[in-house]
This record gives sequence, C-alpha cells and structure tokens, in this order.
Amino acid sequence: MNNPITIPDSDEELLKECDVNTFRASGKGGQHLNKTETAIRLKHIPTGTVVTCQDERSQYRNKQKCLTRLRVK
Repeated sequence: MNNPITIPDSDEELLKECDVNTFRASGKGGQHLNKTETAIRLKHIPTGTVVTCQDERSQYRNKQKCLTRLRVK
C-alpha cells in the first residue's frame, strides 16, 4: 500500500523537511562567483529527492528556484 507524500504549501514548512547545503557555483561568473556560496542543494528527507540550483548570483533566488523544482518533482 503506497501512501502519497504530502508537500507543505508554505516554503518555510517545506524547508523544515529539507537538508539545505550551500556551495560555490562552478562555471563562468568571474570573481564574485568564486568568493560567495550562492549555489543551493536541497534534499527532501521524506522522499530523498535532491535538487540544486546555481543559476542566480543571489542565494535567496537560487533557494526559491530550488523549492519550485522540488515541488515539480
């Protein structure tokens, strides 16, 4: 019997169910990219789903994109 996984509606509640890791993004971007940890990796603990984002220069925007990708998966 499979129980459906429920994803919380609020981002704050969803983040409480995740391991959040920050790291330095790789690739083009110059000096700013090499000095700050703006890339985000989220692991949803109940499902084991992992998503990463390093598209933006802002850690906050990357986290928002990660949450969106996690909801899609």
